[in-house]
Amino acid sequence: MNNCHPNTFVRCIPSADECGVRVVVASDVAIARTCNEINYTVTITNNSDQVMKNVYVTIPLDNALALMPNTVVVNGTTLDVDTLNQIPLNDIEVGATATITYTVTVMVCQRYIRTQAKVNFLVCCCFMKKNLCVTSNTNCVQVCCCCGNNAA
Repeated sequence: MNNCHPNTFVRCIPSADECGVRVVVASDVAIARTCNEINYTVTITNNSDQVMKNVYVTIPLDNALALMPNTVVVNGTTLDVDTLNQIPLNDIEVGATATITYTVTVMVCQRYIRTQAKVNFLVCCCFMKKNLCVTSNTNCVQVCCCCGNNAA
């Protein structure tokens, strides 16, 4: 008999090697200007001893950013989405890595843009499904407000 019942409590923990799930956000630039594009890569690696089930990732976009159409790519497949909320990744097997890439445009000048991903998934432990959440590092891009209108 399968007694796995969903647990509604979502426990978020920072990405760490100790928990077996590693989530990393990286950008292709450290400094940008208004109207520049930034390419982000999010990698989720399952080094745990369990399959991550029903995985989805949420990447809140800073108000200074605009998601570029048709740039969200999950494991090589382009998704037609308008937001980075609850992007489905299906299951991530033990030892596997999922990769999400996307491009944004800097719309307004603000000193820093911080980006952090949150990955939610299910694991079955002690005959109960547990809904877990792992957060990534915080990627920081400095926006150069004093550089004028993108003159190289």
